[in-house]
Amino acid sequence: MPFVGRTAALAVLHEAAGQGRNLVLVTGPAGMGKTALLVKFAEEYGRNDILWGTCWGDAPALWPWTQAVPQLKELARIEDRLELFDAISRCITKTVVILDDLQWSDPSSLALIRYLMGAPHLDRLLILGAYRDDESNADLAALSTAAQRLPLRGVARSEADELIDTAAKPWADSIYERSGGNPFFLRELSQVVASGGAVAGVPRAIREVVSRRLARLSGGCVQTLEAAAVAGPRPLPDVLAEVLGVPPTQIAEHIEEATGVLSLAGFEHDLYRESIYASLSASQRVELHHLIAQALLRRCERGAHVHPAELAGHFTLGVAAGGPEPALRWALSAAAADRARFAFAEAAGHLARARDAAVAAGMALSKPDLVNMLAVEAADRLRAADPRTAQGLLAQAWELASEIDDPEQLGMVALGIERIGARFAMPRHDLIAVLDQAQAVLQGTETAIEAQVTAALARQLQHSVPSERPRSRPLAQRAVEIARALGDPATLADCLLAEHDCLWTPGTAPQRLPIAREIAVLAQLSADSERHAQALLLIANALLENGSPGFRPALAEYFHHGGQLHQARQQYLLRTREAALAILDGDAERGEQLSREAAAMGEAISDPDAGNVAMSQRLELIRLSGDPIALRQFAAEAVRWWVGVPAHAHAVAAGFLARAGDLDEARQELDLVRSMGDWRLDRSYLWSVFIGEMTEAAVRLHDRPFCAELLAELLPVADACAVNGALVCFMGANAHRIGQLYAALDQPAQARQWWQRALQTHRVLGARAWEKSSREAMGDDRPVFVQDGQLWQLSYEGRSAILRDAKGLRDLATLISRPGVDISAVDLAAAALIDSTAPILDRAALASYRQRLRDIDEQLTASRDDIGRHMRLTDERETLLAELRQATRPSGESRNLGMTTAERCRKAVTARIRDTISRIKPVLPELAVHLDRSIRTGLSCRYDPITTDQAKA
Repeated sequence: MPFVGRTAALAVLHEAAGQGRNLVLVTGPAGMGKTALLVKFAEEYGRNDILWGTCWGDAPALWPWTQAVPQLKELARIEDRLELFDAISRCITKTVVILDDLQWSDPSSLALIRYLMGAPHLDRLLILGAYRDDESNADLAALSTAAQRLPLRGVARSEADELIDTAAKPWADSIYERSGGNPFFLRELSQVVASGGAVAGVPRAIREVVSRRLARLSGGCVQTLEAAAVAGPRPLPDVLAEVLGVPPTQIAEHIEEATGVLSLAGFEHDLYRESIYASLSASQRVELHHLIAQALLRRCERGAHVHPAELAGHFTLGVAAGGPEPALRWALSAAAADRARFAFAEAAGHLARARDAAVAAGMALSKPDLVNMLAVEAADRLRAADPRTAQGLLAQAWELASEIDDPEQLGMVALGIERIGARFAMPRHDLIAVLDQAQAVLQGTETAIEAQVTAALARQLQHSVPSERPRSRPLAQRAVEIARALGDPATLADCLLAEHDCLWTPGTAPQRLPIAREIAVLAQLSADSERHAQALLLIANALLENGSPGFRPALAEYFHHGGQLHQARQQYLLRTREAALAILDGDAERGEQLSREAAAMGEAISDPDAGNVAMSQRLELIRLSGDPIALRQFAAEAVRWWVGVPAHAHAVAAGFLARAGDLDEARQELDLVRSMGDWRLDRSYLWSVFIGEMTEAAVRLHDRPFCAELLAELLPVADACAVNGALVCFMGANAHRIGQLYAALDQPAQARQWWQRALQTHRVLGARAWEKSSREAMGDDRPVFVQDGQLWQLSYEGRSAILRDAKGLRDLATLISRPGVDISAVDLAAAALIDSTAPILDRAALASYRQRLRDIDEQLTASRDDIGRHMRLTDERETLLAELRQATRPSGESRNLGMTTAERCRKAVTARIRDTISRIKPVLPELAVHLDRSIRTGLSCRYDPITTDQAKA
C-alpha cells in the first residue's frame, strides 16, 4: 500500500525524536495507517537505530519487549521486577523503540514503558506506540495521560485518489464515503469495485475482499492461512505442518503463494488474520486451537522454546476438543511463570480464561479442581491489588469447599479469606466464623494446614474487638506446638506470627523481639519474601518500643526487602512506614505528605486497614500542630471512626479536647471512658494511644485521683516507648507521661527525673519533636552558641552577648550540643598521641616560634589602622606565648612532655573552659552560673543541665 498523506504526523514523530526522552502514542481504528506511519518513520530515521516489538492477544508477559530486546530471554532468570526492568533498560542501545498493537499489550509491558520513561540514563529515548483507540483499556488510558498522543483519522478526499484503483475511479466518491477515509478500507473497497463488486458496508466488503483473495488460492494454501490465523500473528512452519499433516516445505510453498496476505513475518495486516479467523466456524476454531496446542507441546519437547502462556491460550480456546485438564494444567503453569515475574494480573487472567472456557463449553470441572483454581486466582488478584474480586472468588470457593469432604481444601480457602484481612479493632464475625469452621474440621489432623488455620484464627481473634481476645493465646500456642513437631519452616513462621501477635500488649517488646527474629530466619529458609519483610518490620517495631536506636538499621533493612516485592500492597505499606519515620524525625510536613500519599494508595487497593493507619498518623500530626480547631475536629472524628473500641475513641476525644482548652467537654469524654468498667482490659497495641490521651486529659483537668490511677497503670511499663501498631506511629516514651503524672501529683523532683529519662530516650532515638516536648516539660532553656567568623553570639534566658572566638567557646558549644553525653578531653582538644619522654619543642621549633613572635611584633606596629588584622595578630601572639611558656623552662630550654596526652588534654580543656566561663560572667552572669553548675570537666567532659538544676532546686 502506498504511503499517502500523513506528512504532518510524520513531522511530529521526527520532532519528537529530536527532543530527548519522549513517549508518543499513535492512535486510531484498525486500518487507519498507524503501522504504515511507523514503518515510514523507521525508513526515514534509519531502521538500524530502532528496536521494534508487536503485541498480540494471550501472549506471555513482556512479549513485545522480548521481540524488541533479544537479551530479554536471558534476563528471564531475574526474579526481582525492578532489577529486571533495570537490566532491560541497560540492554536498550538504540534511541527509538517502536511498539505496535498496544491494545493487546499485557500490563507488565506498559509498566516497563513507565519505568523507562523515568530511567535517568535513557535521557535520549523515544518510545513510539500504536494502538486502536476503540479497543483501549484502563492501563493504556492511564499511560496515555503521560504521553504525547497522535490520533490518526481518515485521509482527506484529495489524498484518497492515490489509494483507489484506476478502474474504480468513477465510484471514488462513494468508495471514500463508505470507507470513512480509512486507508486500508479505501484500497480494499476499490479492488472489490474494480473486479466487478458493489460498494457495500465496510466490514462486509473486507470479508468479501478476503474471500475473493482466498478463492484465487489453492485449497492447501487456504488451509495454511486458516491455521496461521488461529496460531497467531507469526506463523511457525513446523507447527503448521504438524497441524495440517503436510511437510514443512509445503507450508513454505503455501506461504509464498499467499504473498500479499501472509509472509514468514506474519499477516500483511491484522484485518486479514481477523477476517480469516472470523470466517471459520466455531467448531473449526476449537479444533485448530487444540491441534496447535498439541503441536506446540511437541515443539517444546523437541527443545524449542515455547512459553507456557502460548500453550495455555490454545488449550483454553480448544478446551471443547481437548477437555479441561490440559487447559487447567497449562493455565496454572502460565500463571506461575508470570507470577515469578511479578505479573500478578496476567497470572490471574490465565486462570480465569481457562475456568471460564471450561464452563462455557459445558464441561463440569471437579469441585476440588475448581476450588483450587478459584483459590489460586484469588491469591493473584489480591497481589494485583484487587481484593474485591479476590473476595468474590473465595466466596465461591468456600461454598464449594463446604460441600466436599476435604478438610485441607476447606482450610486452604479459609486461609485465602484470612489474607484479605479486616479493619483492626472492628468485629470480624464472618471471618472468624470461617476460620472456626475450618479449624474444627481440621482439629486433630496434626497437619501443616491445621497449624496454619489455627494460627490464623488466633491472630484474627487478637486483632478483633476486646471481647474476642481471650481465646487467641491458647490457639496460638497450640499452633506453634503442631508446627514445631512438623519441622516445616514456613508453617512455623506462620504460627510464630500468631504467638507474637497474641503477646502484643504494652511492655512485651523484649519477649516479642526473639520471636520476630526467629520468624525472619524461618522465612528466609522457606524463601517467603513477604513473611521475611513482615518479620523485619516487627523487629524494628520491637526495638523502637525498647527505646533502642537499633530500630533504624532494622527499619532500613525492611525498606530494602519490602521494596523488592513489587506488590501494590507492599508499596503502600512501605509508604506508610516512611511517613511514620518522617514524623518521628520531627519532619511533620514531609510526614503529612507521605501519609496522604499512602492513604491514597491504600484506598486504591482497598486495603481494609488503610483508614486506621491514616487516622493514627493524623492523630500524631494534629497533636504536634496544636491547632485548636483541628484538635476539636479530630476529637469528633475519632468517636465516629473507632466505633469498635469505644473506650479508645472517647479517650482520644478527651485528650484532644483538653489540649484545645475545651475542659468541660474533655471531662464528659473522660467520665464516659471511666464509666466503661472494662477500660483497663483492652491492652492491644492501641493502648499506647489510649493511655496517653487519658493522661493528657487527666493532667489538664487536675484530676489528681485519676492521675494516681493512671500512674499505677504506666509504672510497670515505664522503660518502654509507645508505638502505635507495627511502627505506624511513634507516640513518645512512657517515661514522659509518667513525668506528667508526677508533676500533676505535685512531686516535681520525681517528675524531672522521669522527664530526664524520657529526654535521653528521645535523643537516642532521634525523636526530635518528642525531645522538644520533654525539654519544654522541664522548662529546660538550653543556652544557644552561634559562631560567625571570629565572633560568637551567646543567648540564654532571653539575653544575648557577643564574644571573640576562643577554644573554650568551641568546647562549650560542642558540649551543649550533646547534653548528657560524655565527651573525652582528648576529643575536645583534638590532641595527637605523642611520646611523653620527648621534648615538647625541639631547638628548631623554638627558633621558629621566636622568629614568628618577632615578625608579629613588626606587623602589629604596621597594622594599627586595620582593626581586624590587628586583632588576629594579637590572638596569635597570645597563643604562641602561652604555648612557649608551657613548652619551656624559666631557663628557656624545652620541657619534656612528662605527663600522658590524656592528662595534658584534661588540664588544657579544663583551663580553657573555666577561663571562658570567667569571660562570660561579666556579660551574661546567669549563663555563667548555669555553665559553672552544669559543665563537668575531667578526662571526660559533660553538659548535664537537668541533674544540676534539679539538685539546685
